[in-house]
Amino acid sequence: MRPLLALLLLLLLLAASAAAAPASAPVPTIKLNQLGYLPQANKLALVPAGAGSTFEVLANDGGRVVLRGELGPAASWAPAGDTVRVADFSAVHLPGSYRIRVPGQPLSDVFAIQPAAYREAGKAALKAFYFNRSGTALAARHAGAYARPAGHPDDRVLVHASAASATRPAGTVIAAAKGWYDAGDYNKYIASSAISTYTLLAAYEHFPAWFGGLDLNIPESGDAVPDILDEAMWNLEWMLAMQDPEDGGVYHKLTNLRFDAMVQPHEAMREPRYVVAKSTSAALGFAATMATASRVLAAYDQRWPGLSARMLLAAERAWAWAQAHPNVLFKNPADVLTGEYGDARVDDELAWAAAELYITTGKDSYYQAMAPETVSATVPAWDDVRGLAWMSLAHHRTRLSPIADQALIASRIDGLAARLASEWRSSGYRVGMKGAEFVWGSNAVMLNGAMMLVQAYRLNGRRDYLDAAQSGLDYVFGRNALGLSFVTGFGARMPRHPHHRPSLGDKVMAPVPGFVVGGPQPFQQDKAECPPYPSSLPALSYLDHACSYASNEVAINWNAPLVYVLGALSALTPDPGSHAMTAKNHTREELLRQEAVLQFDSFGNEAALAIGLKLVELARADGKAVAIEIRRNGMLLFAHGMRGTTPDHTDWIRRKSNLANRTGHSSWFVHAEVKANGGDIDAMPTFDVREYAAHGGAFPVVVRGTGQVGTITVSGLPGAEDHALVVRALQDYLGVAGEL
Repeated sequence: MRPLLALLLLLLLLAASAAAAPASAPVPTIKLNQLGYLPQANKLALVPAGAGSTFEVLANDGGRVVLRGELGPAASWAPAGDTVRVADFSAVHLPGSYRIRVPGQPLSDVFAIQPAAYREAGKAALKAFYFNRSGTALAARHAGAYARPAGHPDDRVLVHASAASATRPAGTVIAAAKGWYDAGDYNKYIASSAISTYTLLAAYEHFPAWFGGLDLNIPESGDAVPDILDEAMWNLEWMLAMQDPEDGGVYHKLTNLRFDAMVQPHEAMREPRYVVAKSTSAALGFAATMATASRVLAAYDQRWPGLSARMLLAAERAWAWAQAHPNVLFKNPADVLTGEYGDARVDDELAWAAAELYITTGKDSYYQAMAPETVSATVPAWDDVRGLAWMSLAHHRTRLSPIADQALIASRIDGLAARLASEWRSSGYRVGMKGAEFVWGSNAVMLNGAMMLVQAYRLNGRRDYLDAAQSGLDYVFGRNALGLSFVTGFGARMPRHPHHRPSLGDKVMAPVPGFVVGGPQPFQQDKAECPPYPSSLPALSYLDHACSYASNEVAINWNAPLVYVLGALSALTPDPGSHAMTAKNHTREELLRQEAVLQFDSFGNEAALAIGLKLVELARADGKAVAIEIRRNGMLLFAHGMRGTTPDHTDWIRRKSNLANRTGHSSWFVHAEVKANGGDIDAMPTFDVREYAAHGGAFPVVVRGTGQVGTITVSGLPGAEDHALVVRALQDYLGVAGEL
């Protein structure tokens, strides 16, 4: 994340970390996700190719064999120079503690299978942002052993000569408080802040029930706003202060002239801090983030009056500045030696900003400015944000204006996911990354790829996309060539000495938990200052040493996709009691049978109330949030939106209900029919996508001898799960036993 440190800093770093130099630990021969698995998740482990042909899964309480299986064929993976066989134990669903046994090999690490397997790690990964807050003390009641005094209030920051203007000449004092420290250092950068903050906002926008239920024990907890949004606000307020109120331009970064020593924040405030030059990339990243924040935070206008409107205005002003200054590329001034985040091209930031502004404002001019036909979809990174544009367009596709090319949106997401899934299937280690993709922050490449696979799964429900995303998380938590969980505080073996000033300066033996380190990469930019790396192979080139900013640093833009993926897999992986798995595989005849069996002798207000409440009960038991609407002959009999649902769900309900009323079938049946015939569910002939939605969740209410009299409709989950939820509620109400 940064160039070579100054000699003095290096000497301080090495002296401080020498006593903590890591001892080499044996790499486990059986590699798996040390954090654990959700009951219905895809579950894979890696076994040495010469170990035999069979494996067993043992209950950890007594060694009872719960599964015997055949290992997959031997396959090599060039980035690790390794050949392995895969043990697939996805069939083990029962919650508990387990180990894997392979003849002639040591037992695997103990791992858990639990419905809430990722909850604590998700909380820690999100709370890591709190631990990296600038400008505030971390109290012991929130931070525990990692409590510290406030550092870098940034209430008196100087305008650097590179950022000077007529109204703010060089040396002008401004305030730009709050924000997150970028990484292992104490500076703040718009480039990394933009993608990090967006990813947290998107996590809540996509999975409000899961993230809305996380209590982080931060100062704002309990204020009737989800903690994930409170945490995002800490950085959004700083970002707003980085916009020049005179012209709408955005300063690229807030920084010292050189990096601080490896000490606590309050001990690192001897140097003056500056806002440094405006840039086109900063303005566009700012515009995209603020446009996203404006729509996500609109529901909390009582908490932050007028803020949503202020953010949208700030976004449009930054966009206008970028239009007037389309090619102001940032380079560090000669006297600034901190991280540059220089970006040689800004077409990706332009596409992302245009997409977010289009979604939030509904103005077609922004979609046209995006020139979507020229924009490909890629795995997101701070310097390539094209994928974020498609991610947002895909999520909001049902409420976009007619100008939006629905087929193009779907093809961009699915095309990227298909490539990643193909690599996942063919990889010996079953991950969607090649050797060339092991760059600085390789773990974030893995996690951002998983995030994009999730988008495709949300679009079309292809289970292999979800399984490939799961493998990305498995890699980060231990199913990698080093057998190491790359997340501090989680796993049987984890980083102990990350390049993170607060963790090194606080004198606490264990590092701050919840941070994912950058991970292996072969370029070893810090090798002159560090002990020898164990290998130059891409997947083995890693040092657990505080000197290693090239492989062992932390960063907010690496943690953000970790937060997203932990929540997404928790929310999307079907629960053991859910019928969502079977719903995806129902035949045409089975779906028709559901409609034939789940009929009423009569249907009135009391029935609607009972079924509506049952739907709420089932969703709450599954930890999900849905919106529900039940109508008879057009009259609304029951409506409820659980906490975390949005007005978008009301529109989904309207369009799915329209489809069920017009066809007389469940919307999931129509979805399955169209797919089976090779059609496009978002481009059905004679069905305007603005009025009809062929996604699961609407079920016809049929009274025997009368015919269809209404609909029961649910929205908030993937289509198969919406449909399954309605079927479960109807079975309960009508007393229909067995699986339909």
